[in-house]
Amino acid sequence: MKLPPASVTGSWPTPNYIDPTTRGHGVLIVNVVCLTWASLIVSLRLYTRLWITCSAGVDDVLIIIGLVFAIAMAVVTSIATENWGMNRHLWDIELLRLVTIQKLNLSFQILFSLSSCFTKISLLWFCRRLIVKSNFLLYNWAFILSIIFVALSSGMFSIISIFQCTPVRAYWQLSPTESYHCMNDGAIVFSASVINIFTDFLVTALPMPLIWSLKLPARQRLAVISIFALGAVVNVAGSVRTVYVWKSMVVGYDATWLGWPVLIAAAVEISLGLICSSAPALRPLVAAFLPRLLNSTRNINSSYDQRTRSHKLWYSTARSRTSRVVVDDLNQSDRVEIMRTVEMESWTESRVATHDKMGHGYDITSDNHSRALSPVESIETKRGMVHASPASASSSISGPSDTHSPFADRQSR
Repeated sequence: MKLPPASVTGSWPTPNYIDPTTRGHGVLIVNVVCLTWASLIVSLRLYTRLWITCSAGVDDVLIIIGLVFAIAMAVVTSIATENWGMNRHLWDIELLRLVTIQKLNLSFQILFSLSSCFTKISLLWFCRRLIVKSNFLLYNWAFILSIIFVALSSGMFSIISIFQCTPVRAYWQLSPTESYHCMNDGAIVFSASVINIFTDFLVTALPMPLIWSLKLPARQRLAVISIFALGAVVNVAGSVRTVYVWKSMVVGYDATWLGWPVLIAAAVEISLGLICSSAPALRPLVAAFLPRLLNSTRNINSSYDQRTRSHKLWYSTARSRTSRVVVDDLNQSDRVEIMRTVEMESWTESRVATHDKMGHGYDITSDNHSRALSPVESIETKRGMVHASPASASSSISGPSDTHSPFADRQSR
């Protein structure tokens, strides 16, 4: 363990081990509040993916791992500040406590890096699931290379942090009795913080051109971009954390007192990252339950109130006789691609064209490559009943009209 030089320690005041000045319980409070909200949002995301859209994927597994590391980080920093004096001045901490503080500090740095890594990869993988068309090949490679860069940078930092001292235990020992060599831990952490700011900006900015190029209504396009733009707050928290890393580990010697804000900023940064990564997946949940709470008659689809628990969001377990007639008119082997739902999800589901579409389904093609739907492909969903608009009027089947249908602009003439 690297201690301040004697010229610095000689200017410090007399140690106060009995009733020292502290920073208070801010780290514990921020950890509890931020991680509670993050855990709630991630839980709602998983509920939406597993029970509403039935579309859980790799990105959901990654966000769970990121949350686990974030909770572990919060436990470590809370113990360090509440029980071991990491919220005091360095001269008010007993030397024997510094050994444990060094271990906890190393654990905090590694857990933060891993949580941030899995959260960013989860968001990038989520965006990559939007890519299913050849004209989005450039975006696909951009996301893949970004995932590789985030994973490598985090992995290298974790390995370097663990083995920065040879032997490893020399990092926390006060006076190693054996020969040892340690790298500059302040330079390592500061460099990792700068790279983390860059990856935060990359993950925030990279999805923007993709979302803007998708064929979405302007209002919804701006809404989704706004959700992703919340990641700018994560960039601010990361920048604040980097400033205090510089002050506490590079130019300052009172590492515990000056480094206390680093713990606060880290908790805010990780929690906001988890929330921003999960927010786009919550729109189906809001669409399913918010209209009921407000007693609104303008639901995304009125069949939300008519559906039993056995009916999943993207398919129906039984079809009416009318629906079967429509299926006979259409090709039952057609593969209907449900791309980018209200949560910006993307996957391909093999089903007949007359199954009920809940929420919004949009073509993944960009504005410059859009094409008009053929008459056979025009599907109307009105109050849970599916109507086809085939080329000939003889094969058309009509149903009750819905003046509030979100698909009114596609009504057959």
